[in-house]
Amino acid sequence: MSVRGGTQANPVVRVRTTRVPKLVAVAGPASGRAFAVTRSVATVGRHPTNDFAVEDPRISGVHLELSRVDDRLRLVDMGSMNGTWLGPHRVKEVELAVGAEFTIGDTTIRVDADDSAPESDLAPSESFGGLVGRTPPMRELFQALERISPKELTVLIQGETGTGKEEVARAIHLASPRASGPFIVIDATALPETLAESLLFGHEKGAFTGANERRNGFFEAARGGTVFIDEVGELPAALQAKFLRVLERREVIRVGGHAPSPIDVRVLSATNRDLRNAIDRGTFREDLYYRLAQVRVVVPPVRARIADVPLLAQKLLTRAGSTALIDVDALEHLQSKPWPGNVRELNNVLLRAAALAQDGVIRRSDVAGEGDGFRGTKEERSALDLSGTFGEAKDRAIERFERAYLAMLMKRCGGNLSAAARQAEVARHHLRDLLKKRGLYGVSLDDE
Repeated sequence: MSVRGGTQANPVVRVRTTRVPKLVAVAGPASGRAFAVTRSVATVGRHPTNDFAVEDPRISGVHLELSRVDDRLRLVDMGSMNGTWLGPHRVKEVELAVGAEFTIGDTTIRVDADDSAPESDLAPSESFGGLVGRTPPMRELFQALERISPKELTVLIQGETGTGKEEVARAIHLASPRASGPFIVIDATALPETLAESLLFGHEKGAFTGANERRNGFFEAARGGTVFIDEVGELPAALQAKFLRVLERREVIRVGGHAPSPIDVRVLSATNRDLRNAIDRGTFREDLYYRLAQVRVVVPPVRARIADVPLLAQKLLTRAGSTALIDVDALEHLQSKPWPGNVRELNNVLLRAAALAQDGVIRRSDVAGEGDGFRGTKEERSALDLSGTFGEAKDRAIERFERAYLAMLMKRCGGNLSAAARQAEVARHHLRDLLKKRGLYGVSLDDE
């Protein structure tokens, strides 16, 4: 059964797992407590927002993460202060079967099996907004997003770099009552220190040199919509305090002003690290964390949803405006890679492959990584023209790639140079120079 995502009316698919891994504290401060790991990913640590919270002062805020592998658990230490131990061995990552015991702090935990654990809920759809996935981790995420999107809750989106956290935030916005309002993205890593407060909260005329008129900040500009703060953990301490005040009072005071201005926004935020450990280190305010994380969702890395790669590849190529097909060997190669850069890395590989593909078919040689990128057939190698010196062959390959990529980019953007520059994430003048260099500036690309 498959229905479109993004609505609460969707039925829920319940999956029965006969042997659900269960954690049982057998020694230490939490002795006797147990937790059934019914979801794909769970965390263990001292902070009360963990799935299995353990009140042990020698345990870190988020000590470790667990991933389901059938009836086993893959344990990953999250950079804890005192480590995770299997007997005398300190481990960073390990797979545990039923009966295994490990120690964190002064607490020893055993992995048991629970045949009576509740069923886990999975969304029936393979998509939610612009997100796609048919694996359990993604369908668990879709189920959570369907529940929280219509509600006026702050959401903290966690996930590794490149997993698509902004795409998740956008999907929440579009499935909410604020969908017709603005969606404003704030990159906390790109906020200039001297102007950050003005950009966020606005300023009055004359507030500082160059303030020739009153301007609204991002929060006022997003009235009726959503503000998404990416990498919120990078906010400096002083700005964290002011941001907390805005969330608590639902108003901003412009730089150089005195009268508060009410705001009407929903706040979503994202981070590629766990802020609960930042709280432990004293670099992030715990009260701000609770304001931001009324709901916390985790976007799984590609390696945890590797069966989604064919679906992801099709989605990414379609979004790029490419009609290229991927042969089976190429797909198998894509599914064999760990993808440390996640969806962003996969997207970059596919864009390059689509530009280099012969006859509109992406083959293994087009998606192979460094070191095996040219181990194709004799015909495939000759298509790249590897004759001459290394520099000459490299220049020809770059020229072929740039011409194909730029032609596809400009066609996708309808010839709009500014839109193309934004999509390619290059300066407009640099893109114009590249187009001129490859003889594509001002040329109709309908037949490219």
